[in-house]
Amino acid sequence: MVDFMKDKEWNIKLTKNGFSLFLIFVIFTSLGAMLRIPQAIFFSIPFVLFFVLGSIMFKNGKISVERRFDNKIAIMGGNIEYTLTVISQGFEGNVTIINRDIKESFYLKNKEKVEIKKSIKFEKFGKYDYSEIIVKFSDPSYLFKGSFTIKDSEILRIFPEMESLRKFTIRARKTRAIIGEIPSRFIGTGTDFHSIREFNYGDDKREINWKRSAFADKLMVNQFLTEKSGNTVILLDVRRYQKSDYDYKEIVENSVKAALTISNAILSSRNRLGLIVLKNTIDWIYPGYGKKQYLKIVEALLTVETKSLSFIPLEYGKKIITRFFPPNSKVIIISSLFDDSINDIVYELILKKYDLEVIVPYYESSKMETVQKILSFERRIKVRIISKYADVIEWNVDTPLTKSMEALKPWKF
Repeated sequence: MVDFMKDKEWNIKLTKNGFSLFLIFVIFTSLGAMLRIPQAIFFSIPFVLFFVLGSIMFKNGKISVERRFDNKIAIMGGNIEYTLTVISQGFEGNVTIINRDIKESFYLKNKEKVEIKKSIKFEKFGKYDYSEIIVKFSDPSYLFKGSFTIKDSEILRIFPEMESLRKFTIRARKTRAIIGEIPSRFIGTGTDFHSIREFNYGDDKREINWKRSAFADKLMVNQFLTEKSGNTVILLDVRRYQKSDYDYKEIVENSVKAALTISNAILSSRNRLGLIVLKNTIDWIYPGYGKKQYLKIVEALLTVETKSLSFIPLEYGKKIITRFFPPNSKVIIISSLFDDSINDIVYELILKKYDLEVIVPYYESSKMETVQKILSFERRIKVRIISKYADVIEWNVDTPLTKSMEALKPWKF
């Protein structure tokens, strides 16, 4: 909620009507003085009084503006309720409120409270900045007009709808020492039963197997396989290769959806996750755990769409992976495979013992241009080559991601 009141620093100007009346006043006064006609000067006095009275009443007024959003986070296609309250304290006239794509005009009486409610629907994901409110106003006769700007920090975040990956196991090939949810061969704290042994000093009493102890006539404890965490990095390639918007927005939107879905599944299982985003610049997030890491990834993914062509090579993403992630880490590449170097990059990561998975989102329509048909053909060739040494999922973005994953059985993250 934001609440503002303005009574000073108003940018006040004459309207066209006010300027016309002022010009008439000047003409009558000038003619009366030049031709010595007192009636003309007397006739201009009402104009002066009208202007002075309107100016005094106009400047003494106050306008209070209050804005509320019922929520600052929504899913694509969802609505956010917007409430705007304008209160007059001494001001009377025409008011127009402009806040991003919202524009409302109304007449505001003295001491009147006007409440406007709107439902905003968001069809695209991203950050929507509603921090700037422009208030325009004028007197009832529309002789004077003014405006002021209100700024705060109202930013709405719209997310793509995520899918559930409960049927799929997302885990790295090699685990780390930190506890997670990936079963290991080491005995320690965990949930998977391994064996029973004799009680030793310092063992946790909660692990005592009382039935087995009664049978053996000595204390026996249960042993479990400990669960570890793994390293995973998502390399999201949303670079723009052509100026047209054909299929680019669809690809970007669904690539972000896939990245968020996979990020949520990985961090929920207490694994360490990093993110690399290739667009017209390169952004990356150092590997981390938990909710804070997920929020960092979400913030980075909401602003990935770019309007300019990208010349960032895929090699930069590979360098970040090899520098900050040890071998045997899982690398998930989400890319449309437009880069000609993708085959070499994937092969080099495989040679350096990274556990590689590739998700290839694509969009095909019945009215494809010749250039799009050629790109589609090249993509299928690259998929066939990469499939020889890595798991590849071709994902038609018109269908759910999980459906494409189920088509490649057994497909394990």
